[in-house]
Amino acid sequence: MNRIWLFIVLAMGVATALAVIAEADQPQTKPTSANPPGLTVAILDFETDTPGAPDLGSQISETLSATLSGEPGFTLVDRAEISKVLSEHSMNLSGLMNPNDAIKVGKLVGAKILVTGRAFALDKQVFITAKLISTETSLVQGVLVRGDKDADLASLVLSLSDKVAAKLRETGPQLVAADDTMTDPLPALKERLSKLKLPKVTVQVTERHIAALLAVRIDPAVDTELQQMLTQCGFTVIDGDETQQVEAGVSVVISGEGFSEYAARIGNLVSCIGRVEIKVTDRKTGEVLFSDRQTARAVDLAENTAGKTALQKAAHALGIRILSHFADTLPPNEAATQPGKSGAE
Repeated sequence: MNRIWLFIVLAMGVATALAVIAEADQPQTKPTSANPPGLTVAILDFETDTPGAPDLGSQISETLSATLSGEPGFTLVDRAEISKVLSEHSMNLSGLMNPNDAIKVGKLVGAKILVTGRAFALDKQVFITAKLISTETSLVQGVLVRGDKDADLASLVLSLSDKVAAKLRETGPQLVAADDTMTDPLPALKERLSKLKLPKVTVQVTERHIAALLAVRIDPAVDTELQQMLTQCGFTVIDGDETQQVEAGVSVVISGEGFSEYAARIGNLVSCIGRVEIKVTDRKTGEVLFSDRQTARAVDLAENTAGKTALQKAAHALGIRILSHFADTLPPNEAATQPGKSGAE
């Protein structure tokens, strides 16, 4: 058993290092109305006294980081930076941190909300509690999951991650100051694009998953996400070969490559990193109109699902930026204001 937990700790170290590299490789873009900075969140290690799982506290924090990473509306403080700051100020905070300490830590690491908590056994059950503490208002929200002592801890941790993400979306704006918002930029982009002359587009993004042993084929998560976002905003998306694209009048091609890769195993959970590189080109001239890249992480019980979710997160972030570029550069469509007319060519 000790050897198993030692392996998990080492694997988590690899995952954290990969996450730091991935963050450093992402483009530094200035926030815009279509790409808001998001709610800044810092996740501290949980306190735990669960028998047989001495590293559960750090595993919970790592899983939460992987779950929230790349999600729209959240900006995570790097966990390595948190450890560095706490060490420099001789602070060793636990899951029982009080709101006053949270305010101090928040100012040090630049986070609006701290997430921490505790895992413990009581009678024949295991409880995991999480506290969402505002570093500006001292307001606190709580999340709780529980299961039998012999229950799968990975499933409990994954359930906690989903509940924390939902609670942040639900109560985040109320926890922080009023000027911090978590609005979805897609509706606003849809409204702006409805008044513009939209080209017909095609999406061609190749994907692959790099597994520990075998390359596993996964469904086209990037293509699906981008096509769905473009369709929601009124674009006509054409799927087919080059001849079919010409016949349909496609003028813009969105192409690129995406890959997901196994990062680490956290108990029974698998963490994967997904990276997508995209370019938008004029089909006739080959001119590159826009290019960008995005890295995201995800965690799940199945490696394929974690890899697909990571790619989907990265694609959504890129989709927002692509739509923002279209909204800033496409010409107005006078016919869009007339009854029965749409913005697409």
